[in-house]
This record gives sequence, C-alpha cells and structure tokens, in this order.
Amino acid sequence: RVIQTITGHGFVGAYYHLFLPDLPSSCPCGTSDIQFCLHILSECPLYEEHRHLLLAASQDLSPSAILRTHKGLTALAKFIDASNAFGKSWPP
Repeated sequence: RVIQTITGHGFVGAYYHLFLPDLPSSCPCGTSDIQFCLHILSECPLYEEHRHLLLAASQDLSPSAILRTHKGLTALAKFIDASNAFGKSWPP
C-alpha cells in the first residue's frame, strides 16, 4: 500500500471519485468531501491515534519528507500497518 499511497492509486476517495464514481468518495470522518491521501496523513481525525509514527519522520508532516525519503517511507509503512490506512475497508 506504500506504492499505492505514493501514486494515488489506492483505496481512497480521490481514486474512487475519478475511476469508480458509483462508490463514495468522501472521507468517513465527515470533514472532507473527497478523501485525499494527504488528508489521511495529516489531518483526518480517524487516524490521529497513529499519526505520531509519521511525525517521527517529519514534524510538519511534509509530504515530500514522508513520501520521498527513506525515513519517511519507513514511517509511512509503519503508519499503514498500524492504522490500516488506505485499506479497502474504511473507516479504520
């Protein structure tokens, strides 16, 4: 799911909005009309419990630090594993 997160071709609302318009694309947290990867990584309250894993790699949750560095990708993998983010079934 790390690669899916980087490319944007995962189980998130933005993907559904473009390619599977019959499926819901809003975030189940209710704060985002379309669920984007960055929403999950940085602000979605449903993933707050596990966000500390990402903060260890980037204190400001910089997308480039998380998605383009070894430290960030390691943190992203831990975040995905712990939270089941970007999994087929949501909310977590």
